[in-house]
Amino acid sequence: MGIKANHINKSYGEHQVLNDVSFGCDRGDTLVLLGPSGAGKSSLIRVLNLLESASSGSLTIAGKSFDFSQPISDSVGLALRKHVGMVFQQYHLWPHMTVLENLIEAPVKVTGISKAQAKEQALIILKQLQLGDKANAWPLQLSGGQQQRVAIARALMMKPDVLLFDEPTAALDPEITSQVVNIIKQLSQTGITQVVVTHEVEFAKKIASHVLYLEQGKVVEFGDKTVFEHPQTKQFAQYLTH
Repeated sequence: MGIKANHINKSYGEHQVLNDVSFGCDRGDTLVLLGPSGAGKSSLIRVLNLLESASSGSLTIAGKSFDFSQPISDSVGLALRKHVGMVFQQYHLWPHMTVLENLIEAPVKVTGISKAQAKEQALIILKQLQLGDKANAWPLQLSGGQQQRVAIARALMMKPDVLLFDEPTAALDPEITSQVVNIIKQLSQTGITQVVVTHEVEFAKKIASHVLYLEQGKVVEFGDKTVFEHPQTKQFAQYLTH
């Protein structure tokens, strides 16, 4: 239940943001996407859960396969996102709902479980993420780190096979960042495949089982975490020194 991307291309008009991107990772792997601004990291992670379609290529994720030479309907994307969760940089919590209400909204509406069942599951996940006392708080009453953990909890409520993170430690202090590191490590032990976009090399080193380094939409380096110590390309070696 991992991920396999083959020859993925994506353009916005004349501008090609992904250029023949291919990689694979296994169930339970934590793949970190690294690269300078404009490298295509965010575009790639959005393609992985069909928030955007690629121009060509193919993708297998969460046991489902997609051929981007054919149009992919919105309903197919929605079906995939029941199995591929995403934690956005801006959290996207609903401010008019409590933490608990944020967590149970999608499972009740999308998977059809009862509110009571959803609340039971939500309280267990909140306790695991050290947010057990925040169930009835409003998002705006929480710190940035707490909001980040609520966003992770909300994604986990859908029991995803794959979890995608877009810059999960942006604007977080070192103590909260270390909490996010621990959460990602714990999740990897449960068999969830994770893909993490980040620009923070030290954070990446702590969580990665595999690394994909992009420049100008192209894969420059791909390998397991040993590439941090033994880069295979001059470009990645230079990036690590910044």
